[in-house]
Amino acid sequence: MFYIALKDAKEIKRLMIKLNLSNALIALGSIPFVFLSILGLYSLDSFLGYNLEYLASLYTLIITCFICGTHWGIYLNNQKIKINLFFLSNILTLILFFSFLIIPNSKFILLTIFIFLILLLIDIYIFKNAVTDFNYIRVRFCITTLVIIALIILLFN
Repeated sequence: MFYIALKDAKEIKRLMIKLNLSNALIALGSIPFVFLSILGLYSLDSFLGYNLEYLASLYTLIITCFICGTHWGIYLNNQKIKINLFFLSNILTLILFFSFLIIPNSKFILLTIFIFLILLLIDIYIFKNAVTDFNYIRVRFCITTLVIIALIILLFN
């Protein structure tokens, strides 16, 4: 009996480490957004020779594509999801890629704010289908809010 409790405790500890790591990585992903917005607050318009809006646009493209990729993985491994995340994530990624190439950085940032909100709504839907836990969606909500605020600060400075 003691062995079973010890084994379950080890599994819980392993799960907690995994959750803490994913939360830390989600939070670390927001650092470039905050950093660029702080530079914008100090009236700097470039960093390492690149325009701040361009850097924010490029990093936003990377992060949104990464989030879309996580949705692929969730959809591959779960039958509870009723919306086709393969199709939806591909559409969002293609919209972002071609928008990055075509529209000005400031308008691209506005578009990505909207896309971040869509991705958050998708994550909430995934949570409501009991695929992810409350801790994950809470962290995603907080970091998405922080990123959107940082992008708005960058846009209006």
